[in-house]
Amino acid sequence: MTHGGAASGGSWGKDRLSAISGRRFLTALAMMLAMLLGAPGLLAQDRMPQLEIVVPGSPGGGFDKNAQALARVLRSEGLVDKIDIRYSPGAGGLIALAQFVGEPAPDVPTIFIGGTTILGAAAQNRSVVSLDDLAPIAQLNRIGLIIVTRRDGPVDSLAELLTLMRNKTERIEWVGGSPGSKDEMLLIALAKKLGLPRERFTFIGNPGGGGVVGERLLDGHHLVAATSFEEFEAFANRDKFRILAVSSATAIPGVDAPTLRDGGIDLAMDDWKGVFASRKASPDELAQLRVLVAAALASPAWRAELVRHGWAAPAQPEAFAQIIEAGKREAEDLASYTVPNRRSDSAVREILDGPWRYFLYAISVALVLMLIALFEERKARRRKHEVLAKEQELEAIRDRTAEQASGERTEISRQLGEWGLSTAEIDIAWMILKGLQFKEIAGARGTSERTVRQQAQTIYAKSGMANRTEFAAHFLESYRF
Repeated sequence: MTHGGAASGGSWGKDRLSAISGRRFLTALAMMLAMLLGAPGLLAQDRMPQLEIVVPGSPGGGFDKNAQALARVLRSEGLVDKIDIRYSPGAGGLIALAQFVGEPAPDVPTIFIGGTTILGAAAQNRSVVSLDDLAPIAQLNRIGLIIVTRRDGPVDSLAELLTLMRNKTERIEWVGGSPGSKDEMLLIALAKKLGLPRERFTFIGNPGGGGVVGERLLDGHHLVAATSFEEFEAFANRDKFRILAVSSATAIPGVDAPTLRDGGIDLAMDDWKGVFASRKASPDELAQLRVLVAAALASPAWRAELVRHGWAAPAQPEAFAQIIEAGKREAEDLASYTVPNRRSDSAVREILDGPWRYFLYAISVALVLMLIALFEERKARRRKHEVLAKEQELEAIRDRTAEQASGERTEISRQLGEWGLSTAEIDIAWMILKGLQFKEIAGARGTSERTVRQQAQTIYAKSGMANRTEFAAHFLESYRF
């Protein structure tokens, strides 16, 4: 085999399909038994009416590729009627994760596509949220990483790259996906194996990865890129790139490049994607989601997706929790190896490396503090005006109420007093009867919506009513309110 070549289509798809078919047959059999014994709700429906998939990235990125592939299989296998995909990119998936963890229990069955990028971002940013806050459902695949460069660049092989990394005194610029992603973890792990300081290398992250990484590499500003093989599919003009090595333990079928171990570096790393659910979902819903995803992964349609994207088959569901924990430990270990040294541009690097950097830091801090002060001042003024307006609105509401229901108000006030409501609760009760929403009441009273909701619950309890509708109906039956 001639190493250092580009990926080729070839005829490896059939061989790969054959290699995983035996294992998949056993998995399919197990999943059929699970459907019969473990999830009567799903079996009774035959197909789930609706499913939402949360993608912690942009359309076209790695997370989206997995979500789209899973959605295609769920539809083609007749497992779900309607699938909605919701995108929430940013911070290596941490923004979407924080939003998903903070949401109440979903109204419709919902799954979250997670992976090693989120583990890496959480470790490097010391995030208060992590994949531990979600319920693991199943691993979708294992994805080999590749080290790629331009064909017209100065490096022709893995051996040349390793020699350059060991001997070049200037920083070597790498480009890849999001900061904290497996792309960056591969660079740190490689530097660690070579015994080189992390600061010798600059990793330029590109949220979303994919074709953007290829464009940056072709611009000529970066020597080499680390990316997953699935993201390499999005590169334009792939014939202009040379794959130097793959990070997985075994070669990727159809890719003419050695593994890192073949190149003398005892290192093997895989990216992976998986399915998670909210821990606020009920046990029955979690069981249905596990059976649903397991049925999809056991299907021939999913085997075709593995072949299509060059993915390796996932681990068995019972091993998924251990895989997550191992990935978390790996990310934390690499994050602590050294301080990350990310630069967005080589010109910026020259400025920040010079003596002017301290002046720039001071100016930047001063500007940030000034902007924060201005923002807080504007927010305080706006809040003051809003409170004043709401107070005026409250007075107007009280006046209208007095004019429209003077007689009824006496009786209603008497009833509210008999229930032992406080002055604040009586005010809120009147506004509830006028049809104001909790948010409007909170604004009018200058308090939080949560406080108003708690006071409303107290009102219902004292009046012996179950909810807002019953409370209002009690008075509508007797008064022209």
